Amino acid sequence: MPSHVGTRLATLFLLGALALVGCGPTEAGTGAIDTASDAKTPACRAHQTVLPSEDYSGGKEADMKSVLTMLRYYTAKGALPFCDGKPANEQDTAWVKLYTYLTKP
Repeated sequence: MPSHVGTRLATLFLLGALALVGCGPTEAGTGAIDTASDAKTPACRAHQTVLPSEDYSGGKEADMKSVLTMLRYYTAKGALPFCDGKPANEQDTAWVKLYTYLTKP
C-alpha cells in the first residue's frame, strides 16, 4: 500500500475519532465553584464550567463551607468582567442567580 493511502486512512481515522469525541453529552454537570482559575488575575474572573451542586443550595443538603466559599467569591469578584471578555455562560448565570437568591433580604 502506497504511503499516501496510509496517510489518508490515518487522517480519516483521526477525524472520525474527533467527531465522536464531540458527540458527548451537552448538558452541563454540577459541581463545585471554581475560584482558582482566575487567581493570578485579580481584576477579572473566569467562567464557571459546572452548574451549582446541592452543596451550594442553602437548603438541608447544603455544605456551609461550600456556601460561604461561593458567597465570598461572588461578593469579591461578582461584578468584575470575565478574563476572556466574553459574556456569561449558562453556568455563570446559574451561580449568580444562586448568589442573588441566598443574599436577598
